[in-house]
Amino acid sequence: MEPFIGYVMTKQEQVKAIFIEEAGEIIEKLDVDILRFEENSADFDLLNEIFRGVHTLKGNANAFGFTRLGEFVHHFEDVLDHYRSTKEEIETIHLELIVNSVDVIKEVMVCELDTLPDLPNDYEECLEGIKSLIASKKGGGVTDTSSPSTLPLSDLASEFGLDCPDQYENDMTQSIETMRISQQEGMHIYRIELCLDADSYKRGFDHQIFIGLLREKAVEIESFFNLESVPPLENFSCEENYFTRMGIILLTAQSRSEIEENFEFLFDHEYSISEIEKASVCEAPASAAPQAQTTVEASKTVSKTSSSGGTDTSSLSNGAKSTIRIDTFKLDELFDSVGELVIAQNFIAQNEKIRLIEDESISRTIETLSKITKRIQDRVMSLRMVAIRDTFDKMKRVVRDTSKKTGKELHLNVLGEETEIDKTMIDSLSDPLIHIIRNAIDHGLEASAEERLAAGKKVEGSITLRAYHKSGSIVISVSDDGRGINKEKVFQKAIERGVINGDENLTDSQIFGLIMQPGFSTADTISDLSGRGVGLDVVKTSIEKLRGKIEIESKEGEGTTFSMVLPLTLAIIDGMLVQAAGEIYIIPTLSVVESFRPEQEIVHALKEKGEFVSLRGQHLPIIRLSDVFSLPTERIEPWEGILVCVETEAGRIAIMVDELVGRQQVVIKPLGKSLAKLKEISGGAILGSGDIALILNVDALRPVIEGSHAGS
Repeated sequence: MEPFIGYVMTKQEQVKAIFIEEAGEIIEKLDVDILRFEENSADFDLLNEIFRGVHTLKGNANAFGFTRLGEFVHHFEDVLDHYRSTKEEIETIHLELIVNSVDVIKEVMVCELDTLPDLPNDYEECLEGIKSLIASKKGGGVTDTSSPSTLPLSDLASEFGLDCPDQYENDMTQSIETMRISQQEGMHIYRIELCLDADSYKRGFDHQIFIGLLREKAVEIESFFNLESVPPLENFSCEENYFTRMGIILLTAQSRSEIEENFEFLFDHEYSISEIEKASVCEAPASAAPQAQTTVEASKTVSKTSSSGGTDTSSLSNGAKSTIRIDTFKLDELFDSVGELVIAQNFIAQNEKIRLIEDESISRTIETLSKITKRIQDRVMSLRMVAIRDTFDKMKRVVRDTSKKTGKELHLNVLGEETEIDKTMIDSLSDPLIHIIRNAIDHGLEASAEERLAAGKKVEGSITLRAYHKSGSIVISVSDDGRGINKEKVFQKAIERGVINGDENLTDSQIFGLIMQPGFSTADTISDLSGRGVGLDVVKTSIEKLRGKIEIESKEGEGTTFSMVLPLTLAIIDGMLVQAAGEIYIIPTLSVVESFRPEQEIVHALKEKGEFVSLRGQHLPIIRLSDVFSLPTERIEPWEGILVCVETEAGRIAIMVDELVGRQQVVIKPLGKSLAKLKEISGGAILGSGDIALILNVDALRPVIEGSHAGS
């Protein structure tokens, strides 16, 4: 539930919110990486990366009291740790268990966040499978079933008559061993010990900032905190330092002197730095490894600065690339402000009084302002642009699960993963893509291997997910090599459901578009994946909300392609300004093919059909904006005005206007509820003159036949 306006979160709530966001990112990455590992289970570098993510998730979950999640992740970590340390080949059945464990982690996370008492149905089964697996790998021993954060290690050791090792030291030794796996020539491992005073914060030291500075110079960093002095939350003070003892392990290409640059707020007696030689690392006794993970004496966190988990030192020598988290609300505010700046700059550039000033310095200043504004606009827009790779990676899991549910063998081809798209659109694309992909697998591909072989195809079906730029738009397509769409079946089904009358002369594209009508389905049977007549209409609605459109191409027996055509951004467009009946309208430049003044002999009026213009062998319907919007104006003939040829979903049309005003980038402003039902208008914009202009939705424009009377 979102906090109400004016509500201020407590420090604990803020920290918890950060954890939830970071945990979501970790789990999302796990979901992608685990599929990559399933495809290549010999990639132990990837397994190490997965392990680090799970390790971090475990520590954070226990820190915030998500004990159920912490327990499950703890045992899952043991399994991953076994395989990454032994490099043992993973059997298919155990690999399936590992993949399913990530699903359970996602489900348990939801239960923890929503404080649900009941865990997922497959929780216990999966947990027992993990425990049995690790027990068998350790010689049939019984695994620890207690939560990793409920018992002090000393108590646990005394129960079994054992001496309690120094957990802090043991964890550091184990981490050194772990880093040795990633160590390459030229890399250094440093052990840093901090014994901090209670007033260290007052002297400018902040352990989070300190670790962040070290992280910029390291490939890998692990930190350990002694938590004995940390008071209960109600007694916690932000000005006090409670971490009296702290340990850090660094894997880095930096020299010792470069590392010491970050210790300016500490006294000499408060820290020590020692480099661990390779020989020392190799000689670390195996017995020093901790006997159990259960402890409340130390908290261990791990993070990495290398996105791939590798140890590429070249980037470190030139300085690490840093990133910063920004609230999307702040980013949207910045974008709105830049939009206002664009409007103000256009006003200055178009102001007649300013243009009449014959001063070269003013002209140069205005020109410079225009260039700077454009540069700022481009930079801010780029902040909203992200690669579609992450969205495509999520779809790999959808393909895998749907393939198993349907029992169909298939291969996924992914193209154009680096294509960038507006972040606001990325968030809205997952559901449409899931619907289309499931539909392609369940309906598009043949029902059985025998059917594919009979059609002369391979048993393994093919799904192609592609993203690319086309005429200033982003196209995301999903293609299959299945049986294609049966036009006749779709047509007849549409007649049965009353969607069409049956006497319409529809093109192939229009027939294919019928499958996206609400409640429309040609499925003979209903499954848990599709066949209920929902999905594709939702897809169409979702894409139209993004000012996009869906195109369907299909050839029976060969396959089908769904293409989602989307604008580059939702906030700013290039527009052609036109005047009709004394009003200014904006036609999106992406839709404009050309503009021209027609000769009288190429204009035709057909009874009950309207006006047409012949353009290079094509007969284009003429759209009069004065008729569409019922504007009072003196009627002129098409050859007395200007025609703007535009590309629409249904084909090319010619929009008749009185004058071409110019071309301009405009910031899209939403219409009020009273105008939201006007399908012919997609939004409004404030021009440089301060006037308001409406943005035309060219796909919704249709000729008004009743008003047509031009001669031929």
